[in-house]
Amino acid sequence: MRKNAFCILLLLAAAFVSCSEQAPPKEEKTVIDTIPMMVMQIQKCSRLYTSEMKVHKIITHSDQLKLKGSILAKTFNIQLPVGDRKVAIPMDATLKAYVDFANFSERNIRRNGRKIEIILPDPQVTLTSSKIDHENVMKSVSIFRSNFTDAEMTNYERQGRAAIINSIPELGIIENAKHSAATTIIPMVRQMGFEEKDITVSFRKDFSPQQVPLSLYKMIEKK
Repeated sequence: MRKNAFCILLLLAAAFVSCSEQAPPKEEKTVIDTIPMMVMQIQKCSRLYTSEMKVHKIITHSDQLKLKGSILAKTFNIQLPVGDRKVAIPMDATLKAYVDFANFSERNIRRNGRKIEIILPDPQVTLTSSKIDHENVMKSVSIFRSNFTDAEMTNYERQGRAAIINSIPELGIIENAKHSAATTIIPMVRQMGFEEKDITVSFRKDFSPQQVPLSLYKMIEKK
């Protein structure tokens, strides 16, 4: 009887030691539940320049001397073969894309448990500079025509900048800006305790080249 009791005590002791040596449960990585802090950190980016592009364009213009009038109530418009003018103006411009976080708020953040979505403002593009390569401007002016005036050259330059602005949707700078903005924001969100697989960075709307509103583009005119 005593022998059986002793065996039972040994078994209970062994079970107690076994339970006491078990490793403590693994603690899960906690996520800092502070959306306001995240908003504040992202707002510090202010205007985040995410992409830059150099553009080279040649602006061309040609016109011919025309003789217009009317004879016996019949109008005529005749191009004179000796009165043409042509000009080719090389232009270099710099485009910069940025995301403006001035109005970023908690409305731009959606959280569902451990998953979080950051909705960024639409990228905007600015023509920060443009310069004419005056040394390589090519002109062909008939002896019967006057040379291009400074006002005409300035107008052609303005048309060239407008043409660059209109070509922005086809240049891919918007997509580059989105990618750069995402790669900047994701590490900031990870510091708040979120796993990268649980982070989604999106924009209000995906624009096709035909849908991008001109309001996204800002053009700085040379003074």
